[in-house]
Amino acid sequence: MIHEFGWAANDWNRLAAGTIAGHIIECGAQASGGNCQYEWRSIPDLADVGFPIAEASPDGTFVITKHEGTGGRVNIPSIKEQLVYEMGNPHEYITPDCVADFTTIRLEDAGPDRVRVYGIAGRPATEFLKVSISYSAGFKAVGTLVYAWPDAFEKAQAADKILRTRLDRLKLNFDQVLTEFVGAGATHGALAGDPPRDLPEVQLRVGVRGENRSAVERFTKEIAPLILTGPPAVTGFAGGRPKVEEIVAYWPALIPKEEITPWVQVIEA
Repeated sequence: MIHEFGWAANDWNRLAAGTIAGHIIECGAQASGGNCQYEWRSIPDLADVGFPIAEASPDGTFVITKHEGTGGRVNIPSIKEQLVYEMGNPHEYITPDCVADFTTIRLEDAGPDRVRVYGIAGRPATEFLKVSISYSAGFKAVGTLVYAWPDAFEKAQAADKILRTRLDRLKLNFDQVLTEFVGAGATHGALAGDPPRDLPEVQLRVGVRGENRSAVERFTKEIAPLILTGPPAVTGFAGGRPKVEEIVAYWPALIPKEEITPWVQVIEA
């Protein structure tokens, strides 16, 4: 947009508008009905979903739409859901070009599958750039078993206790051992409350991570024995022993812009 419309590098409102247009369409069909909570059952033909298009204007306003005849839906609720996705502080959406204020955004129905976005305000960019650094942070493995009714949750809990006892007996040291009971609160945690006793099935999911690969490898050998040395009515083990994976961790940091020299090289074939 800066190139097409000739926007100045310090035209903060327009730069913020371009930033928000990009934010809306960056996740593809999430702005046109995919992963949309609002009346999701009525969203048409997601198998042929149309991806969002930003029709931008020189004044910084733009319309979000999609191609005619495609599935999905573009409306104010779908745009709102995408706007708050990965937003952080709504007053300060920080980018290398500007700081956009999401609280100034105005949305207007502009017809079928068309939403006009306007009123956006921005502020000067910060003196920093964000760098995202990856580094090796040990190893992990995750194993799962499914316990069936009756008493599925109690069986999964008992299996977890048995597994942890065996890991302690082997004196295996991990940075973390994490247990989740899928189907009994893994998504919502304590907010889910006590699960009902008649759950048809619960998946026990146990993961470990640590610096010692051999310890993580030894953990993977303790999952299969639970099938015949733990609670009954277990399934879901056809995938075999869990795989040990290297952990590539993420470290975000800030660096002064003055330390970076951006440049573009065009190579013609």
